[in-house]
Amino acid sequence: MERSTRGLRRNALQKLAALSAKEPSTGSPNADLERLSEGCVSHSTRYVNGGINGFSNRPTNTSDIPMSLREFEVLLALCKAVPQLQSLDEAERLRRQLSPYLIESYNQRIAATPFFREIKPSPWESLTSHLTSALLSLGFKFPSLRPEVLETINVYLSNAVDHSLCELDEEEMLVFAPPVLSFLGFLDGTAKNINFWWSADPEHSSAPFVSQVRRVLNDDYLKNVEIVFSNIRASQEEEVRIWKTCVENYDSSNRPVGAMLLQHGFTKFLAASTALLVVDTPVPQQLGILDAMMSERGVPQANADKSCAVEPLSELAVEVVQLLENGVDYGIEAWQQSLGYSVKAQALTAYACCAFLSGEMVDDDLLNSWLSTIITDPVQMGNHDLASATLKILAFASKNDARAAPNFISTLHKLIVEGTPNPETTKVAGKCLAYVLRYQPQDATITTLNTLGHVLSSNNPEKALKAGGLRPFDATASSLSLVTSGEEEKGVYAVIIETIVGVVESCRDEKMVSLGQSIMIQRLNKVNALVNGRILGGLAQLAVIGAVADFKGVLQTINKMGIDAVIADDHQVMAAVLNARMSMAKNIPRDSQLYDVYLNDLLESASAIGGANADPQLAPRELSQLISPLARLLSSNGFETNFALRYDVVAGLLRDFWFNCAQLGVIQGSEILKRYNVDFQIIAQYSPPLVSGINEDETLENKLDQMPILKRGVVPQSTVEHKRRLVVMLPSNEVDIRTISHPRTIFLEAANTLECLRAEGGSYSKVLAYFVESGFKAGEGSNCMITIASKVTDLYMRRVLSGNYPQFSAGRAAEELAEVFIGCCHRLEKVQAMAINTADRMIAAIPSSLCQRASLFALLELLTLLWISCLDEETDEYTTRSTFASSKGNVSIELPDNYPFRRKTLNAFKSRAKGWVQKVLNIAPLDVKGLLQTYLSEFEGEDEGSFGHVSLGRSFALEMGSMVPSGDQKLASIEHLGDCEANTASDFVMQYTTRQAYRYIDSSVDNSKDLVFRPLGAMNTNAGQLPRPDSAQAVLDQMESKDYEKEFVPIEEVRDVLKKAAALVCRSEKDQGPLIRGLVGIPFSMFTKKSINLGISLWTGIIHEKPKLQTRMLAEIARNWEMTVEKRMGLYSPELVAPDAFDMRMEYAPSDKEQQLQDQHNASELLTPHLKLLHLLSSHYHANRHGNPHIQQIFLRLVRISLAGLHHATGHPLAREIRFRLVFFGLQVLRYSTGLNERQQIAFKDLILSAALSWFTFAPRWSFGGNKLQVKAEAHVLQDVANFINTMANIGGTNKNMRLKQDLLLLLVENEQTRLATWLYPLDHSRKHHLLPTYTARPATDNSIAILLPAAWHENPAIAVQLSKRFQSPRLEQDIRRLVTTYPEKVVDQPDAVQIMMGDKIASGLGFQLKYLLFWAPVNPITATTYFLPSYANNAFVLQYAMRSLESHSIDVTFFYVPQIVQTLRYDTLGYVERFILETAKFSQLFAHQIIWNMKANAFKDEDSTIPDPIKPTLDKVMEHLVNSFSGVDKNFYEREFSFFNEVTSISGKLRPYIKKTKPEKNAKIAEELAKIQVDVGVYLPSNPDGVVVDIDRTSGKSLQSHAKAPFMATFRIKKKPILSSHEDTTVGGHKRRQESQSTITKEVWQGAIFKVGDDCRQDMLALQLISAFRSIYNSVGLDVYVFPYRVTATAPGCGVIDVLPKSISRDMLGRDYEMGLYDYFISKYGSEDSIKFQEARNNFVKSMAGYSVISYLLKFKDRHNGNIMLDEAGHILHIDFGFCFDIAPGGITFERAPFKLTAEMVSVMGGTTDSQAYLRFEELCIKAFLAVRQYVDKLAHCVILMLDSGLPCFKPETIQNFRDRFVLEKSEREAADYMRYLVKKSYSSLSTGQYDRFQHLTNGIPY
Repeated sequence: MERSTRGLRRNALQKLAALSAKEPSTGSPNADLERLSEGCVSHSTRYVNGGINGFSNRPTNTSDIPMSLREFEVLLALCKAVPQLQSLDEAERLRRQLSPYLIESYNQRIAATPFFREIKPSPWESLTSHLTSALLSLGFKFPSLRPEVLETINVYLSNAVDHSLCELDEEEMLVFAPPVLSFLGFLDGTAKNINFWWSADPEHSSAPFVSQVRRVLNDDYLKNVEIVFSNIRASQEEEVRIWKTCVENYDSSNRPVGAMLLQHGFTKFLAASTALLVVDTPVPQQLGILDAMMSERGVPQANADKSCAVEPLSELAVEVVQLLENGVDYGIEAWQQSLGYSVKAQALTAYACCAFLSGEMVDDDLLNSWLSTIITDPVQMGNHDLASATLKILAFASKNDARAAPNFISTLHKLIVEGTPNPETTKVAGKCLAYVLRYQPQDATITTLNTLGHVLSSNNPEKALKAGGLRPFDATASSLSLVTSGEEEKGVYAVIIETIVGVVESCRDEKMVSLGQSIMIQRLNKVNALVNGRILGGLAQLAVIGAVADFKGVLQTINKMGIDAVIADDHQVMAAVLNARMSMAKNIPRDSQLYDVYLNDLLESASAIGGANADPQLAPRELSQLISPLARLLSSNGFETNFALRYDVVAGLLRDFWFNCAQLGVIQGSEILKRYNVDFQIIAQYSPPLVSGINEDETLENKLDQMPILKRGVVPQSTVEHKRRLVVMLPSNEVDIRTISHPRTIFLEAANTLECLRAEGGSYSKVLAYFVESGFKAGEGSNCMITIASKVTDLYMRRVLSGNYPQFSAGRAAEELAEVFIGCCHRLEKVQAMAINTADRMIAAIPSSLCQRASLFALLELLTLLWISCLDEETDEYTTRSTFASSKGNVSIELPDNYPFRRKTLNAFKSRAKGWVQKVLNIAPLDVKGLLQTYLSEFEGEDEGSFGHVSLGRSFALEMGSMVPSGDQKLASIEHLGDCEANTASDFVMQYTTRQAYRYIDSSVDNSKDLVFRPLGAMNTNAGQLPRPDSAQAVLDQMESKDYEKEFVPIEEVRDVLKKAAALVCRSEKDQGPLIRGLVGIPFSMFTKKSINLGISLWTGIIHEKPKLQTRMLAEIARNWEMTVEKRMGLYSPELVAPDAFDMRMEYAPSDKEQQLQDQHNASELLTPHLKLLHLLSSHYHANRHGNPHIQQIFLRLVRISLAGLHHATGHPLAREIRFRLVFFGLQVLRYSTGLNERQQIAFKDLILSAALSWFTFAPRWSFGGNKLQVKAEAHVLQDVANFINTMANIGGTNKNMRLKQDLLLLLVENEQTRLATWLYPLDHSRKHHLLPTYTARPATDNSIAILLPAAWHENPAIAVQLSKRFQSPRLEQDIRRLVTTYPEKVVDQPDAVQIMMGDKIASGLGFQLKYLLFWAPVNPITATTYFLPSYANNAFVLQYAMRSLESHSIDVTFFYVPQIVQTLRYDTLGYVERFILETAKFSQLFAHQIIWNMKANAFKDEDSTIPDPIKPTLDKVMEHLVNSFSGVDKNFYEREFSFFNEVTSISGKLRPYIKKTKPEKNAKIAEELAKIQVDVGVYLPSNPDGVVVDIDRTSGKSLQSHAKAPFMATFRIKKKPILSSHEDTTVGGHKRRQESQSTITKEVWQGAIFKVGDDCRQDMLALQLISAFRSIYNSVGLDVYVFPYRVTATAPGCGVIDVLPKSISRDMLGRDYEMGLYDYFISKYGSEDSIKFQEARNNFVKSMAGYSVISYLLKFKDRHNGNIMLDEAGHILHIDFGFCFDIAPGGITFERAPFKLTAEMVSVMGGTTDSQAYLRFEELCIKAFLAVRQYVDKLAHCVILMLDSGLPCFKPETIQNFRDRFVLEKSEREAADYMRYLVKKSYSSLSTGQYDRFQHLTNGIPY
């Protein structure tokens, strides 16, 4: 009881000490540690500090006072708490506390108490070991304490040396013993904490200390030790009894105390010391250095600092080895010899490390002789430590000496084949063999395998007979003989065959396949049937990877063997043939011709059996011949049976097979099924459910009625018989069965048989698929299926719980479990629940089912897929991907668009998965962890996306692999120390890296050299791997042979040459400056994400391998970074622009998500290289900032150049992160650089602030695309910058300008954070706080902004210009205008400043400022066009500026504004507009034609061309000038185009006499007229100027309803050129800007067009123009909303051409023709709400609803009845007919008072409630769309202002003001977001929408 209490107290003390040490420093002594220390003698106040370390001048030594058990426990607790110490002060106090104890621990007196006997191995060793470890740990963790700690250690060592030199007094024997045990602890502590000496400074090397330690172990001292402890062992005296017990404790722990144990402690310390020399990071303990070196940690090149330590350490190692080999008195006994071999192993390790590092300073021949002696001495090889060290040294050495590898491999063969005295040594030999083969060419591997085969069969006949029952080769025989044995499966022949197959498979070469096949075919019938079976299996494996001819040859061989076996009734060969076919089925790829040949033959033959003329007795036997091979084929390569996915059709052949089985009476309970039950189970296991996939929009009954196989032999007697059988199967459903049809009866018979067999085979999950099918949701068939499912479930559960069936084990169970896991991720919760229950019960019953690759990989991959599915919400916010697949796990799942459901599924599955894996880990830890390692090792591929190789499955595998299995009693029994929980992560990772070591073989290594007899001194030169002297030049020539900046070079080619260069740089001692320049320069020249990733991996590798090249490499990287700034690459590239939406080409086309993604990808590709490089530089800076001062200078220069470059860097929204990360890095460099004086710091900070402010010279920008993680990253880096700036306010704090500049930046950063928070969380206020500033920000009031405006203007006037777009303040706008008008020369590069200066009209105060317009940067086309308005008084400067601005843009851009340009002719008194039209027409005939049509349409105010517009004379004049300017080709083109169009439109006039006739008659007339039209070359439709008409569908003409006019529709075949990316052709200069886009790639489409007569199309034209502008705005921010601005072109008064929306239907047609509402239509067309098709359509509906809703509100669309709302086949909603917009309504009565149309049926499609995910997405998209368009209000208004005098009825005097008011510009972004959400709610709750629909229904019959 007391002992138990002691243990509890000891643990409590240790925990208290650890917790106390973790407490942060408060500047005062730690009270808890102080109280703990009070129990120590040296803590007493009577001891006065002084002398060495302040403790030697004491009245009494600590060792003179017997140490109590409590004091001992307190000391140990304090020592163990050292790693947790956080405070330097506490560390110093503890050092002063512990130092006296260490110094005198060698003769510390121990209080007489029996409890000290529990201290293992002894109190003295334990005390000194802990004290030494604690002090060395303090010195390592707190470098400032290092000198004092080292002095304490030296004092102890000096005392130990003195003690070792004392003569032994046998009477004082017990006084002599404690220092010996104490010194053992000292050696142990120093070895464990060897990292204390880890330093690049040679003065801190451990070599001198090791020599000093060696002085203690002089011969006399060692002899005395032996004498003392021998006497203790032999003594019978009572006073020695305690010591004798202590010695027995050492003996029982296999550490007999004596001289050899001291040598062991010393060599352990020696080996640890040498390990410091050969690796680049602190080393593992003991022999871990050899494992680390074999795990590719590498050996650095020797340098002078390290070489000086090699010689003394190697001499000490030689001394120990020679001492042991010469024999010592204390090495005679067996236990001494064993310990001696361990000592020798450590000494050899130390010596080998020295040899590897510097072969010139050691005697390699001596090491070779030692190794040769050991490896040939069975006695020494019997010691595991020595044998293991020897083998590992030789293995590592062979890496550097390929000549010796063959001999060493042969030696390993012998060891592996014959075995070693210690099984563990054999395992090490195997690992070494794998390690050596890794560096050999493929031929060596093949030779090795063949050699092992010959050894097993010839060189050691007895072992071959014993292992496999085989006789050796007979010299006179031509074949091998096999003695039949039950152990044949493990025999040598099996190994040889498997080896041949494995080698050939790895080659993947058809010639090798043929060779392997011929070798094995020759062995057929040469041995016996068992070997024949093995050969057939091997042939089958090779057949699937060979050519078709070889496959057929193998099939012939197998078929012949099978036929012969059947004839001879040879069951062994029959089984072998069956196995061969199973192997082929497993390995033939699904898309292979071989698979089709094999499977089709089997299934078609099976389905053809039977019929009217078939023999009823023969048919079942025919079928039985096909069952087994079919079962095997399907068991590996069956059709996809994953019921979680949709299918278009059922797997027809398998379905017919089961139906035919039911037709033939092969059903549950039949004789043939009983006979081949297992095979039928396998076929059932891999057959898909018999439903038509999961095709939810097709009824099962219709599908069954169309199946020919179910119509065969249908007679009344047959139907009665089948129903009778079904009643026997389902007795409870007899009533239901009476009414079902014959096909359904056959179906249910087959389904019952199939699913029961599936259950018997270990699966029931696929029965769930029947309930996803709509045909089994109700009715008699459903009742029968429910019974079948219940029956199948019960049968399955009984089999699982019984555990008596082999089908429920190993691979089969694993494959089924993988299918169940897929069910756990099903999109229907009811399926999930059943699948999870099944998995729980299966793993509980058959835990080994999860110990297989199929199931475990599927589970891990499903976790990854589920995680990716949830991450999609962050990476592409509004695009829902439904299908997720993994070829690695052979899994594929479909998930709904409900992200909460996805997260719930992921969390539930992960929680279950952890329990499942943990359960099997406890049972089979090695196998499961091995599979987890395989899973991790098989991950391959390049960095994809923004997250690299992040994978939940891999993280989960690592987590599970690190767990301690409960079956490991020792590890599981380890008590946790506080929060520290032990696991097996290190062991798991070690095994993983060891496995990785032999996965890749370096074929470049020369294997012609002998390892064992080669001097090891040359190993360091890597001669076996170094290229010839001219290789460096060869690699350099290869590197310089390409122009990587201009040519496309595959990344694989670059990778190869750079790896060679990196290898040469690492291995060569010469200056490889040219190689380094190329190694760094090539990735920079390419400057892609992949090239920079490759470069970073190689550069960091070189820096770690050769630290002396660190500065050189960093300088080269910095130089190339600066080159990117100079050449304007990546972040600094002018190619990456974020143009204003109105500077881009506007398009009349549907929203293009793919183009947005491509733009996002292109931007990411340009920006990512700099971002990744910045991560590298930042990491390297923080890791080395306290090192070489030159490195700090490199970083300072690099940051200065980079920050200065930001002033001309890209302003793309995605550049925000990298720009501010660069700023943040600059702030860090400023803070941590030690070489800057105050003045330099201020200048540097000023540069940083200027660089940060450069971002705000651009207009405020949202993010681009739907990647929420990107926005979060941007917000967080802004927060980091702001916080860091606040912490550095003291730099330049007295400088007023600096303070104002800093305040300005903080204000702007805060504004940017607020904007990003609004964009990221438009609905959720509660989640935005963590993105906002963490400090107290200054409020953005008028006064605070006014104070900072001068600072902004002084820094960069562009910042001041953009302030008005960020802050709503009239005062701010006035102040900015004042600055602009006062200093216009400062802002001539800012187009936005023109509008600030001039406003809506020229102010009277403007004078000299207007002269600057002559060279002011041009504005966008629509703004420039407004300067022709009368409000600008035809000022010459303004007009010239407008002309220059228009001419600066591409015609593709200005083409869009033809209606507005034509309207400005009203005010063109000076002829500027006319000149622009005429000049532009010279470059573009399409522009000229559109101008002419538009001028014709605007010549009259009425539709009948009776009231001319006042502008008509001007239009006629310009039109005449324009037509007269045409000449030659242009004139001909004009005449052809207008002739063609007039011919088409003339049909309307010819149709007028038919107005009152029937529609068929009118359509016939249209067809007649269309047939007369000849399509001339190059003509086009006015509504499609980007394409040419190549044909007309002469039968497509349709008359449209009209009372007096004759509009019609026709379809044309149009050849179109692709539309350029929105970022192309927007910033061109020179002559090119005046040309149209050219492209040679075309595509042809059918396009319908409506030719209207009698309706003014100009208003529709304006509305659709604005919709197109909105589309461009949406695209400019990558917002995933959908609109389709189709084309309308007004060609004459009351005439126009309208494009027909393809594949769409109006909402009122749904009511008229289909009598269904919107939600019902979605259900009918896309399936149930749970279906993926429905969810995809709903997602499209939401996006289009959001896009059109915002537009409808802003443009005030009215007359939104269901006839004007369309739906396309993808589910998008589309608006048409915009006759009522802005300030007019139908009949002048405003029925529609809602902001936009949002009805209950629309909400029903979007989830039905305002809390549904789809509806919330709709709200978010509405808000984001509204926020995006607000900053374009002026440009949108300009489009409208220019049309005000056109006479369109939609305009009122207050139109523009009302239009601007709807943008609520007075509100902040957050307030605007809330306002838009309010509008959504108001629209949904509005009653007027429904009233208008009812009104239209009553008046016009439009359904609603």
